[in-house]
Amino acid sequence: MQAERRPYMGQTGGLPTNHRTMSKRTVLALGAAALVAATTVHAAGKPVIGIGFSVETDGFFSTTLKKVTVTTVKPGLPADKAGVQAGDEIVAANDIPIAGTPGGKLKDVLENAKPGDHLKLRVHRGSAEQVCDVVVGER
Repeated sequence: MQAERRPYMGQTGGLPTNHRTMSKRTVLALGAAALVAATTVHAAGKPVIGIGFSVETDGFFSTTLKKVTVTTVKPGLPADKAGVQAGDEIVAANDIPIAGTPGGKLKDVLENAKPGDHLKLRVHRGSAEQVCDVVVGER
């Protein structure tokens, strides 16, 4: 007796169509959410920044950053206290320009931050740029 094979969510070529058609922004947003979760851990002694952001790269399979935009700022946490706002485009982090930089380099900056470190975010807001000095907090 041979087992019956049933397609799963419109499966073609071994991948469900909902996975094949997932947008680049969705994939990157999921990766960014995981990165933000790593920087806002709720355990004692862990660094906390308190922002969520979306990431745009210069191509579907590329990790080279094109644009990083703040999507959420947790009230009362370091990013909020430094004046970071949802909608800000992060132009540079600790003098590392966002555009043209490998995503791993930005990830390293965030993951290696320790409580008390200063994370200088140069942001574009409206027609102006400003620097937000985020002092990494501790949970």
